Amino acid sequence: MADYTIELENGYRIDRLSAHQIAIYGEKPVQSDDETIANYLYVPAKVTAVWWNKAYIVAKQIVLEVDENEYEKPPENLTNDAICYWIIDVNQHQVFGPFDEQALKVETNRLGITEKLTLTPVEKLK
Repeated sequence: MADYTIELENGYRIDRLSAHQIAIYGEKPVQSDDETIANYLYVPAKVTAVWWNKAYIVAKQIVLEVDENEYEKPPENLTNDAICYWIIDVNQHQVFGPFDEQALKVETNRLGITEKLTLTPVEKLK
């Protein structure tokens, strides 16, 4: 698979730099209390699926491990502990997470996200 960029909402994009380096970046830095740091990385690798609307992006991520050669790769035995979910407020440039599946449901309710979250695999968006 070649490297590519997928445009999302309000200046956000999925950048695929390699098979495992798939992350979400924004044109504006993540809003944080430390104004000396300009961080444009909203969801780290490996983003595997997303859902979005005009206000939020929800991403599913597999947490990568470092192997003996110091390469990042997915865990050999994928468990629920290796899967995280993130929510990006695209208007406030805030990121919430990582969450497990249950905490994601709680957070989407708290934020008032009422649509059904059908996450689309990244490779189907290209």
